[in-house]
Parts: sequence; C-alpha cells; structure tokens
Amino acid sequence: MREEGFLRAAIEDDLDELVALWAHYIRDHKHNPAYNRIVRTGFVSRRAAFANDIRDEDAAVFVMARRDGGLDGMITCRIELNKPYFQPHRFGRIQTPYVRPDARRRGNLKRLLAAAYRWAREKELLEVRLYVGADNVVANAIAEELGFDAVAVVRRKAIDWSRPPESQVKDHE
Repeated sequence: MREEGFLRAAIEDDLDELVALWAHYIRDHKHNPAYNRIVRTGFVSRRAAFANDIRDEDAAVFVMARRDGGLDGMITCRIELNKPYFQPHRFGRIQTPYVRPDARRRGNLKRLLAAAYRWAREKELLEVRLYVGADNVVANAIAEELGFDAVAVVRRKAIDWSRPPESQVKDHE
C-alpha cells in the first residue's frame, strides 16, 4: 500500500513529475478527441504552462506529494475573465484534476478540490468552473456529486476542406 501523501502547492522542482502526471492524464483520456491529437511538442508546451501557473499570482497548481518526492495527484487553478455581459466578471477555472489510480479512493481528489476552493476564496472569486471531458462518465458523475452544475457542452467538428461548406451542413439536415 502506498504511503499517505500530503497536499501542497507545486513548485518548479515538480515540473518533471507534473508532466509525467499529465502524460498519464492524457493516456487515460486518449479516446477524447481533444486529447488524442496532441502534437509532439505538446509536452514541452504543457511543462511551460505548468511553470507559468506555478509562478503566476492569478494561478496555482496543487499536488498530492509523497515523502519520496513523487506526486500522486494534481489540480490546476487559474483566474479567467468572463465575457463582459456575464456575471461574475472573474471566475476560477479548475482543470486537469488527476489522481493516480493507485492513490484513488483515499479522498485525494476532494483534498485537491478543497485547496482549489481555498485558493478561490483567497482570490475573492465568487465561482469556480470545473472542466471535465464530456465523454468522461466517471468524472462527470463525481462533479455532479460534488455540486457542480453542467452549464455548457463544447462540441467539435473537423472541417472537410475537400467539400463545400454547404454540403457539410446539408448532410445533417
């Protein structure tokens, strides 16, 4: 059995482990169209994004750390500005919540979310939004259990440049 981890803010020394966790996250979601076409440089870009979130005063990365220096889980938080005609004007974006399979069912996700909520309170945010893949049945069920309402579904469609746009619309009428 794995030793109990502890919650803390990520530091730049965690970047290799964060990218490794992200690789597991991507592998777990390989059937999601958003994740199955990551370019080779995606890991370099994601490392830079983690580094930026660690340094940025309007962002945070929280981790479940082990005494041996490894990480069992992570969650990223960032302040986003809403469209000017929507309230609240600022909200907390929570993304990439991930706990390694062998560290699940120990309350680690809830501990990571609690850290995100504390961060949001410190930033005087009135709302957080949890980004979860539409195809992730388990994550969506957990989000609902935790009180998150589904407010939008983002859909994607590849454009077939070999056919006129009108024919692509007509195919679905």
